[in-house]
Amino acid sequence: MASDTTNLASFFHPRNVAVIGASADPANLGRNIIKNLLNFGYQGEILPVNIQKGVLFGQRIYGSVEDIDHPIDLAVILTPAKTIPGIMEACGRKGIRRIAIESGGFSEMGTEGEPLEKACLSVAHRYGIRFIGPNGIGVTNLENGLVLPFWPLREDLKLGKVSILAQSGGVGLSYLGFLAEENIGLNKFVSMGNKLNVDENDLLEVLIEDEGTEIILLYLEGFKDGRRFLEIASRSPKPILVHKSNRFQESARIAHSHTAALFANDRLVDQTLEQVGCVRVNTMVDALDYVKSLTLPPLRGNRLAVVSRSGGHAVIAADACAHYGFALPPFPRDFLARIETSFRAKVIRLQNPLDLGDLFDLAVYENIVEEMLKRGDVDGVLLVHGYRRGLDHEDSRKLLLRVEELIDTYRKPVAVAIFTEAVEVDFLRRHTGVPIFTAPENAMRAFYLSHQWGVRKKAVQTFSPLAEIRSKTPPASLPRMSGRTHLLLSEATAFIEDYGFPVPKHRLARSADEAASAWRAIGGPVALKVNRPHISHKTDAGAVILGIDSSDAAGEAFEQLARKLAPETLEVQIQAMAAGGREVILGGKQDEVFGPVVLFGLGGIFVEALEDVAWRAAPLEREDARSMIHQIRGRKILEGIRGEEPYDIEALEDLLVRLSRMLVDHPDILEIDINPVRVQRKGHGAAALDARILVRGDDSAGAE
Repeated sequence: MASDTTNLASFFHPRNVAVIGASADPANLGRNIIKNLLNFGYQGEILPVNIQKGVLFGQRIYGSVEDIDHPIDLAVILTPAKTIPGIMEACGRKGIRRIAIESGGFSEMGTEGEPLEKACLSVAHRYGIRFIGPNGIGVTNLENGLVLPFWPLREDLKLGKVSILAQSGGVGLSYLGFLAEENIGLNKFVSMGNKLNVDENDLLEVLIEDEGTEIILLYLEGFKDGRRFLEIASRSPKPILVHKSNRFQESARIAHSHTAALFANDRLVDQTLEQVGCVRVNTMVDALDYVKSLTLPPLRGNRLAVVSRSGGHAVIAADACAHYGFALPPFPRDFLARIETSFRAKVIRLQNPLDLGDLFDLAVYENIVEEMLKRGDVDGVLLVHGYRRGLDHEDSRKLLLRVEELIDTYRKPVAVAIFTEAVEVDFLRRHTGVPIFTAPENAMRAFYLSHQWGVRKKAVQTFSPLAEIRSKTPPASLPRMSGRTHLLLSEATAFIEDYGFPVPKHRLARSADEAASAWRAIGGPVALKVNRPHISHKTDAGAVILGIDSSDAAGEAFEQLARKLAPETLEVQIQAMAAGGREVILGGKQDEVFGPVVLFGLGGIFVEALEDVAWRAAPLEREDARSMIHQIRGRKILEGIRGEEPYDIEALEDLLVRLSRMLVDHPDILEIDINPVRVQRKGHGAAALDARILVRGDDSAGAE
């Protein structure tokens, strides 16, 4: 894998670039690529290529790549879509192994573009070519001036440590514009387009290892291989921000189980990204605020000091602190007394947040911020400052420059919310290295996200490829079936028992006499459940009878089911009733994007109504299972409320880990419900009362 990453890194470091389709025509888009390369100081050789030949910006235009008499590291193609396979063929003959295709007109236009994509893939396979696109705007590396978009880039875009992968060229350019406006530097940028060959996973691996990249931002409309993304992201020591749009598509497949009915693609994306330490952002503003926070030193704790020039803003900041769970440690009396000597009148009660509305000497502000950063019980500072241009703007600018120095000295973050004219905000962004926020709430949220990333990343378990995990022999095999896709209740029960799920005592009965005998063998109240491949709501369908408390009643209940369901042969699973406890649901499915995923929530008949569930990608460690349980709103019930003894959460953790292993071991399990699971008080375990398992609809189920 490392060699592949090294090879793909060559997209960012070519010694020369052939721009195929560039001409001297002012309306030619390839011409803009040449201009970008020149404007950003690309030091490599620039080779325009066009069948019309000529001269462009003093560069000779070659008629074909094959007219160039030396090797070419990278080709950029911007010609009509129908010409691309032939041009790639010429590149292959020339020995070019890296191509960025910026032309549109492929599958994004519908099925008519698919043959062209297949042709491009065929050529790439024959010659060992890796290509980015089509339908993108190429590659950018500000470290060496490699700027290949066909749209003129802003020349005030500076070199920095943020790298961006964007499925949409337009969204990518918008992000570049925001970085320029905020004076936050860019390192690398790739517009991936249709991701036909090189995708976000390939490029993410490159950026994780790239020395110039410290923050990674992705804009995605869909994952090419979500499971591989999780595996790669879980290994990243760098923050990965994911702006995933296309959020609310409905599943076209009919739901066969509670698990499928509860499945919501956007919620699953949220929780699997969180599981591997990524940060999900849903708007460009959120993404930018987060990037701002990550340009500051990390927030290593949750204790903040707030300094505000306005009492109202101080109250807003205090509310935001409380909302995000930050602490506002009190300041010592002697510290506050020293500040109070600088006030004109003693009309403000000093505390944290610190309202400095009566203090007009901004040099004292600098001293206060420094004193706070020195404190061991303060992890970061929020500075809220307002001023008017033409009044104290010079002193305010000096204050911000001094704050920048203090951040570097003490390696603690200071988030600055500024209220002033737009021209002043623009000046501060361009002349200081301090990220500027437009409201205390935005700054506090950025603090929160930064802190959460640090906490979350410490707990991330590295994901291994599924093939490696499945190399072990599973403890149980799926039964072979013909003509059906659901396991019988008895088969599902036996299968989960083989994976260590406790199940109340049970027996099968095919007659009233056998039902009575089963009751005597089990003893005590039992439930009768029809042993059929799939009945999603047994109670609603009349396929279950509960609370049978004698052998005669068991026989009568069997006859009742036989009369109601009227099969030629009726088989019933008779199972001991589980007393007490709390019902929860465990479930899972093979997701098209992320592979095997596991669900947990409050169970029983209300699960679909409440939808209080958590998802994780499998396999799970105990820590993952614990986080799932703590994530649902109903966790307080399980933890014990109003002095009640808590339920056996450790037993649930164990069952979630076992279920996750089951889904990894058996990719033929498409969906599984273990609902309800009845969990008892702490130390008394949990038992699975019912299970439904949907498998692939052929005779290969169980053949691992």
